[in-house]
Amino acid sequence: MDFNEFEGKSIRQLNQQIIAQDKRCKKTIADMRVVENFWNDFGILSFGRDFVICGVHTFSLQLISNACELTLGSIIACCESGCMADAYSLLRKYRDDLFFYLYIVVWNADKKLDNKSPEVAQMETNIKRWVNDGLNDLYIGDVLQAIGQSPMVKDAVQKYKLKNKFDDLGDKLNNYVHSNGLSFYNRNVSVFQGKVLQKQMEEVLNEMRFITITCLFLLTICSPLSIMSTDYEDCLDCNMIPPEGAQYWVAPFVTEFFKSNIELIDESCIKYLKDNTGMEFE
Repeated sequence: MDFNEFEGKSIRQLNQQIIAQDKRCKKTIADMRVVENFWNDFGILSFGRDFVICGVHTFSLQLISNACELTLGSIIACCESGCMADAYSLLRKYRDDLFFYLYIVVWNADKKLDNKSPEVAQMETNIKRWVNDGLNDLYIGDVLQAIGQSPMVKDAVQKYKLKNKFDDLGDKLNNYVHSNGLSFYNRNVSVFQGKVLQKQMEEVLNEMRFITITCLFLLTICSPLSIMSTDYEDCLDCNMIPPEGAQYWVAPFVTEFFKSNIELIDESCIKYLKDNTGMEFE
């Protein structure tokens, strides 16, 4: 071994060098970029459709959407440097931000249905505090519970046992955030035995995919407009009559993402969406 190649290099630089030469790690990182690119495309698709009125405030969910995309990029950068504990910590932030996005969408949908329950009122209070930079003590468990209790998504959450899955995921993410053991620290990747690094990176990818597809699934139930293709709007913009049923067409890249990732929840989810929203995933 030529030790001169390690001289003057930081652990991060050495990790990057090792990972850059590992085909399996490079493939996993490339797959992570697919999720990042999806979220970029989704942000473009939802632009102009995602304005929310809460009290005296009107805001766009693009702020959260853009933040989620940037966090995905940061997770990828951590993986490229072998900082797996940091990647998991950022994955928790990604989950929290993405489901707060859904929290707002669920509240907005329930409000339009004239749901005056105490839970919906509390959600509105929290969102107003958030808009004014005064939100605190709102835990992810409370966010997930509020989403899961919404009449619009309650059936789907129960049918696909999403609460149990997210409880298990939360425990894993918290272990890394709080360094709950020797295994939950960043380290020099040269000390990993066998395929441990590659397996950790693939786990990050799968959790990233699961968080994203679950949020997208529930978002579609609450707001089918979010995944509608642009054909309907394009026709109206050109003073043309849209084809019959065009308002139910799903953007092709969204359909592709569903088909590539839905098995992480259940293969029947696409049929569930067709039956309950009328959206066409062809």
